[in-house]
Amino acid sequence: MEPWTEFEEAVKPHLKHVRTYCGYLTSSKWEAEDLLQETLLRAFKYYRDTGLLRHPRSLLYKIARNLQIDAHRRRHSTTVPLDEALLQPHHDPDYISVRGILEWMSEHLSERETEMLLMAEVFDYTYQDIADVLHCTVPAVKMVLHRSKNALRKRGRPQDGASAAKRGRSANRKGAPNPFTLERWTTSLMTGER
Repeated sequence: MEPWTEFEEAVKPHLKHVRTYCGYLTSSKWEAEDLLQETLLRAFKYYRDTGLLRHPRSLLYKIARNLQIDAHRRRHSTTVPLDEALLQPHHDPDYISVRGILEWMSEHLSERETEMLLMAEVFDYTYQDIADVLHCTVPAVKMVLHRSKNALRKRGRPQDGASAAKRGRSANRKGAPNPFTLERWTTSLMTGER
């Protein structure tokens, strides 16, 4: 059997899901189709070069996501030093609430736990996709997500100044992420791009 036929058989069951995912990532049906075609070409090149295609759907999702991120960067290629970018105000009215929730989460969860929770609950990654991206096992992902959700449920969202003051004394047991990480998470949530 020739390489293209083997590749086609491996990805065929996943095309519907990948096409839907490409539609989610792009703003039009035409861009989604272009992204799908480019994704398939890159995946085939990878398969031809390595001979490996163990998790086709995860690989196709990752390639599509990276291609879309690259395209977005090319369209918005203004370079600003990091220190200056962190000082620039955001004018979106949701920025404060999104940033506040992320800061609250980071007080109770580690960076890795927060990252996994965002990938699973906001960006709809599968357990396998999270494991692939973060270089861990699926059971580890399930355990971390279960533990993280339970930890946040137990703490609840603080409602008043008294609980915020109390939280200030006992929070940050996990260590706060740096401002760049919080800003990256906030931007990802607001733009829908990981």
